[in-house]
Amino acid sequence: MSTSGESDKTENKREIRGKILFLIEFYAVFLIIYFVLMHFEEYLVGIVAYISYIFTKLIIPEAILVDNLIFLPNNTVEIVKECTGRFLLSGFLALVIVYSRDIKEYIIGLFFVVLAFFTNILRIVLVCYLVNEHPQDPWTYHELAGYGVILTLVPILVALYLNVIDRLRGEKCSS
Repeated sequence: MSTSGESDKTENKREIRGKILFLIEFYAVFLIIYFVLMHFEEYLVGIVAYISYIFTKLIIPEAILVDNLIFLPNNTVEIVKECTGRFLLSGFLALVIVYSRDIKEYIIGLFFVVLAFFTNILRIVLVCYLVNEHPQDPWTYHELAGYGVILTLVPILVALYLNVIDRLRGEKCSS
């Protein structure tokens, strides 16, 4: 005869096993996407540089784009492979692929992937603004803006995505 305690232990083991399998699946999908995007980085550099330039030009009209260089009145910002947000996009896409259950959840997830992409663009534009205003120490502003934006906005985006999906699933259960 099984007791309630044994049943709770079995249920806890299933939950832990499910979470571990989710993490394994997430990291496997992340790595696949990450390495696939690696082959498109040359194109991504151009796309990210151009979009960053467009938004930078709104706040610094004198900005000029040449290849992957944004020339500012007081400094120059080079968009390199690490600036593409490949790591961020891979993580968000992996989360959407592993967590979503139906097409509606995938579409919502892709909207958040686009938001994550533009979070990276915001980071670059902020770096352009700061290094133009403070040309004497560009790396400090690169690091402050980069980590400040990414470490603030990305967790908020993930929490919002999960909240939207959980609410959507709650509505499905009550229908």
